[in-house]
Amino acid sequence: MPHSFSLSLAAVDILLEQLGLGRAPTPFEVPHVGTTVEQRAMIRDAVVRDLTGRGLWSRGRLDPDAELALATFVRGSVVISAAAELGDRHLFARVATDGQFGVLARQDENLIVFEEVRPTGIVPAIVDLLPLTPAAPGQSVTISRPADKPRQQRRDDVYDPFAGVTGPRGQSGGGGGPQLRMIERVFQEPKKRVGQFTAQTRGGTFPPLAWFDTPSGRWLMSSRAAADGQRWITYAPADNARLAQQLYAQLEGQF
Repeated sequence: MPHSFSLSLAAVDILLEQLGLGRAPTPFEVPHVGTTVEQRAMIRDAVVRDLTGRGLWSRGRLDPDAELALATFVRGSVVISAAAELGDRHLFARVATDGQFGVLARQDENLIVFEEVRPTGIVPAIVDLLPLTPAAPGQSVTISRPADKPRQQRRDDVYDPFAGVTGPRGQSGGGGGPQLRMIERVFQEPKKRVGQFTAQTRGGTFPPLAWFDTPSGRWLMSSRAAADGQRWITYAPADNARLAQQLYAQLEGQF
């Protein structure tokens, strides 16, 4: 396998099915192509011709290293996904490792580009997809947020890659103190870019690390739940190095 290769969304759909890997994982939305068996067979033939011409298919099978990249992409034991609005474009990316092999996948319009990365280098590989932005001035602030009311899951609920980027809620009985008012002022600034990282291991999914860029710099949002269900949210100035540090902290012991 070359150091990197790209697949159309249709090719990803076809190959994941052929390899028994199921549907594409978050944060990607890969449509199911073809509505009949015949249509999918025609699309598969076109995919194979393209891959053959690029040296990624021979003797009736996908290049073994490309197959390993797809398997790790879907089933890696340590995964970080990223979704962001970067002004005039979106970022959707996922980096994964099985401990022996690492792969970074990022969407480029109707393609997904796969790049081999060191298993121990998955954190900088995905964080470095963000523009270099200085940390905002100021200090970190931690405020409480009431527990969310449980809601019934609807069939039409879909993955929201930006669900973690929220402002503070006003607290009953007053202004909430100087820390809350300071964060409220931050959220009044225009958002130049916004996104989040979500880390996942065999043991489960960690709370998302959300971030946003203002004209003053970048802020990071992280949260933890208390025993009574109340959430504590920390807003902190952060650059790429601080984001990487937070991801390393979540994944401590995984490398």
